Amino acid sequence: MAIYKISYSKEFKRANIHNYGCNFNCTWCSYKLGNQPKPDRFLDLGEIKEVLSSLDIERVHFVGGELSTYPLLREVADFAKNELGVYTKIGHSNGYGLPPKSIDAISVSIKSLSEDFYIKYTGKSNKPVLENFQKAYKMGIKVDASSVYIPKLVDHDEIEEIAEFVANIDPEISYHITGYIPVPGAPWRAPTWDEIAKAQEIAEDYLHHVEVSWFPSFDDYLKMISENPQYQKVIVA
Repeated sequence: MAIYKISYSKEFKRANIHNYGCNFNCTWCSYKLGNQPKPDRFLDLGEIKEVLSSLDIERVHFVGGELSTYPLLREVADFAKNELGVYTKIGHSNGYGLPPKSIDAISVSIKSLSEDFYIKYTGKSNKPVLENFQKAYKMGIKVDASSVYIPKLVDHDEIEEIAEFVANIDPEISYHITGYIPVPGAPWRAPTWDEIAKAQEIAEDYLHHVEVSWFPSFDDYLKMISENPQYQKVIVA
């Protein structure tokens, strides 16, 4: 619900604005694997502007939780795009809130086309998600979609329905399928690589740009984060 830190990548001239809080309650949420405590302080608008102004940046990425829950998202995005002249992106969103016009790009997680599924597993309807995805595209925001492949829950049939939905908007929209990493207390297993590869093949029948990621364990995911230059950054606020 608020910004608690800003990180910076000098190599990519990118500032990451980190949000805390989400309006969904997904059973499989990977944030539960991190066991991060609630921040003890949050940054006000003046602090955020001051830090961003001091950095050599070409991009501002909004990450963490659900950014649409941050009440000053529009003000920060307006400042970054219109005053600093940088590219703005919401790195991950559940799509429940419509992004402001000052956002250049957004990645939206589409979990299912079934409203009953959404209500059962997230606590929210998917109607705003699907509507906002289409609205953001029509606003000229660069949208891409993602889904978590969960065997026997978000399976190949579900992936096909989502891919077809996205393709009906524009088959050039990028789609990323992530293999589920088991969360303690949740009943689902991790997918095999073959299952992920099949999901990609199915989605590629509808979309031109489909990528997948798969990690055997959370430790493997953390290892990738530690080694990938895209994720190397320093905390500046």
